[in-house]
Amino acid sequence: MMKVLTSDWNSSKAQLMFVRKQVFGIEQGIAAEDDFDHQDASAVHFVSFGTTAVPTGVCRLTEQGQIGRLSVLPNYRSQGYGKMLLRKAIEVAREMGFKEVFLHAQVEVQVYYEHFGFKTDGKIFFEAGKPHVNMIREI
Repeated sequence: MMKVLTSDWNSSKAQLMFVRKQVFGIEQGIAAEDDFDHQDASAVHFVSFGTTAVPTGVCRLTEQGQIGRLSVLPNYRSQGYGKMLLRKAIEVAREMGFKEVFLHAQVEVQVYYEHFGFKTDGKIFFEAGKPHVNMIREI
C-alpha cells in the first residue's frame, strides 16, 4: 500500500532530511547548504510511504509554485513513488489556486517530467553544481 502525506517542515523534518540527505547529499554529492534553504520552512511538503513507517520519497511545493526536491530512495525507484509525489504536488498547487507550476529539472531527468506535461525552453543552467533546465506546466 503506497501513500503520500501532505505535511510541513516542522512536522516532517526528520523524514524530509533523511531522504534528501541520502539522495542529494550522499548519492549526488550536493552540499547541504545547496539543498536545505529558507524555502523549506514555508513550503508544503510531501512524504511517500510504502508498507512501513520508513519514508520512500519526498517533494516540496514553494509559495512561488515551484515543485522541487523530488527524491525517491534508490530501493524504491521505478515503483511509482515519484509519480505519486509529483501528482500530489500538482493537485495541491491547483487547490492553492496556481495556474501553473514550475521546476528546475536536472538535465538527465528532463524526459521524466515531460511525461507529466512539463515543457522547457531548453536553456541549461547550473544549480548546486548540476546542469538543470527550467520546466513549466499549466494546471
